[in-house]
Amino acid sequence: MCLLLESIKIANGQPQNLPWHQRRLDASRLEVFGRQLPPINLQEILNTSQLDKATIYKARVIYGEELDKVEIEPYSVRPIQSITVVEANRLDYPHKYADRSAINTLFSQRGAADDILIAQNGLLTDCSYANVCFWDGGKWHTPAEPLLAGTKRASLLEKGLVSERKIAVSDIKFFESVTLINAMLDPGTIVLPASQLIY
Repeated sequence: MCLLLESIKIANGQPQNLPWHQRRLDASRLEVFGRQLPPINLQEILNTSQLDKATIYKARVIYGEELDKVEIEPYSVRPIQSITVVEANRLDYPHKYADRSAINTLFSQRGAADDILIAQNGLLTDCSYANVCFWDGGKWHTPAEPLLAGTKRASLLEKGLVSERKIAVSDIKFFESVTLINAMLDPGTIVLPASQLIY
């Protein structure tokens, strides 16, 4: 059975970025299963009334043709101080699958680094669990061809806060810093000098 996943940040007792999560959930179900299915309404299934408003939570909504389960746990940022570039030309991850075995296999190749940055045919895509943005001294740029187009990435692009461009591994030296972004991470939460990337 094919299961998909949405990871949603809950802050101040409220789910964040929900329209983008709902949009991706609907599109993924249609593309993966090839037909219209009874709707899964994220606003309705996320019961946050009993949560501590001072705590940041991560909600994991696991679903397929139907809702499978919802898990909500307190969240803390995992520190990232080093990233190594890993080539994976044949990896295909167009949807946020619950099964991450292919990415976990790549992650095991990180050596002493904290995370990986996946390259395909010489172009940068994503880290193991986040999209990336590169700072050139004036603007943030995100790879134009990510493995998985994340919800935070989509919202930042729509708001004009980042721009898309093809970024080759050989371009890393032209940037000042890199930040990781996903549903749980805003730009600037995890920032590394681009010179610390191993490639």
